[in-house]
Amino acid sequence: MASGFNDLSLSSSDQVKLRLPKGFGASDAVGTVVELITNNRLGGASIYLEMFNKKGSADVVTKKTAKNFFKYIKNDLYDNTIFHRSVPGFVLQGGGFSAPLAPAVQGGSVDPIESYEAVQNQPGNSNLRGTIAMAKLSGRPDSATSQWFINLSNNSGSLDTQNEGFTVFGEVLGDGMIVVDQLASADVYNFGGAFAQLPLWELRDDGSSSLDIQPQDFIVVDSARKLKRKQQPYELVVESSDNDLVDASFGKKKKLKLNASGSQSGVAEISVSAVSLIDGTSYEESFDVVVGGSSEARELSRSSQRRRRRKDVFVGAGSLEEPFYRFFDAEGNELDDFKINVKKRYRFHRLDQAESHPFYIGDSGYNSASTSALKIKGDGSFADGITGAEVLKFQVRKSNRKAFKRDGELSFFCTSHSSMISDFAIKGQKSVPEVETVQEISAEPVINEPVSSEPVNNDLTAGYSGGYYRMAMDSLDQLPLI
Repeated sequence: MASGFNDLSLSSSDQVKLRLPKGFGASDAVGTVVELITNNRLGGASIYLEMFNKKGSADVVTKKTAKNFFKYIKNDLYDNTIFHRSVPGFVLQGGGFSAPLAPAVQGGSVDPIESYEAVQNQPGNSNLRGTIAMAKLSGRPDSATSQWFINLSNNSGSLDTQNEGFTVFGEVLGDGMIVVDQLASADVYNFGGAFAQLPLWELRDDGSSSLDIQPQDFIVVDSARKLKRKQQPYELVVESSDNDLVDASFGKKKKLKLNASGSQSGVAEISVSAVSLIDGTSYEESFDVVVGGSSEARELSRSSQRRRRRKDVFVGAGSLEEPFYRFFDAEGNELDDFKINVKKRYRFHRLDQAESHPFYIGDSGYNSASTSALKIKGDGSFADGITGAEVLKFQVRKSNRKAFKRDGELSFFCTSHSSMISDFAIKGQKSVPEVETVQEISAEPVINEPVSSEPVNNDLTAGYSGGYYRMAMDSLDQLPLI
C-alpha cells in the first residue's frame, strides 16, 4: 500500500516536482499480475490476471504452476498464440498453438508451440467463473504443460474433482471478463481433432473447394507479459483547493508539479487520486501546501489537517422503507453516493437531533457487538443506538484496513426495528457480480460446421498439405478436459 504525501511549506513563486508514493495507483492484487493483449474486435484488448503465487492470493498458493506459466511468458511462447477451443458457458482455452502467419491458401499453418516438461497438479482452488486453470490429458493428473483455459462459468461441480482436480492458478481481474466474454462470443467451427471447437472471427467461402481463412480471423493472444507494480496502468487526477494560491498538475513521468503564487500567502489543500485500470482499486491522498510563513497560514494548515483526518456525517430521522436512512454533510447536503473510506475517522450525528429510529453500525450483523477490526466509541451501543445529540465515533483499525477494504462488510441499522438494516459501500472494494451456476456439460456442444460448397471430407489433411488443418490429426494427444 502506498504511503501518503507530506505537507509542504513553500516560499512565494516556488516551484516543486514530487514523485508519487511507491505503489500509488497499483492494483490490489497480491500475486504477480500478467497482461494478455488480445486481438479482440469488440472492445478492450487487455486481460489482466492475478497469479496465485504469493501468500494471501488464494486458499491454495500455486507457485509451481505459476512458475511454469512464467517460463512460457519469458520465452515469448505465448505471443501470437490462438484460443483453439471455445465452449459457450464452459471454457475458453489457449496456450497450445501458434497463429498462422499466412492465409490458408498460401500454406499458413497452425503449429503446436514448444512445450516444457509437465508440471505437478496443484488442485484445491475452485474452478469458478473468471479463474484460469491448466489443461491436461484425460486420466493423467500431472500432465499439464502449456495449455490453459479460462472458466466462463462456475465449473466447480465438474472440474474441481475430475482427473484429481484441475489446477486453478490465477484469476481475471477487474472488468477483464468483459473482454473474455467478447472473445468467447465468436462463432465456433468444427475442423476435427484439436480444432473441433475452434473459434474464429470470420469464415469465408472463396467459391472453390478451399476456405478463405486469414491469420486475423483467429482469436489471438498477441503478447503476454508480467507487470511490476510500477508498470501497472492507472489514471490520475489532482485538484487544488485554491488554484490562485497553488496550481497543481501532472508533468512528464507522472510527477506532481506545484507552482506557488508570487503574491499571496495561505494554505491550499492538494488532493490526489488514482484509479487502477487493472482492477479499479482507488487511492486518495491529500496534503497541505503552506505558502509564506505567516502564523495565520500555519493555523489554517493545522485546521485543515484535523478536518482531513475526521469526517462528520449526519444521519436523518429514518424510515421503514429502503434505503432506511439518508446521510448528509455538515452543511446539510445529502451524500448521494456515500462510501466508507477505511483510512478515515468518522463521527456520526443525528440530523436535527432526530429522536426516531436509533442508529448504529457494526460488522457482525443486527444488534451484535462488532469485531476487533473496528474501533467504535462514543454514545449509544449496538443495543440502543444514537438519538438526539448523541455522537458515534468510528474507524477501521490500521492493521485491519487492507483486509477490510478487500472483503469487509459494514452494516447500519435501527436498534428498534430488525428490518431496518443495510450495508455501507466500502470505497475501493471490488464488487462481485451474481453469477448463475452452470450445470456440467455432458452432451456435445452445438457448433457450426465449416463453410464450404463441397461436402466436408473427414480426412482433414486431404487437399490441405501444409495448411491450417495439418495439425488436426497429429494433435489428438493434445486434447485436454476429457
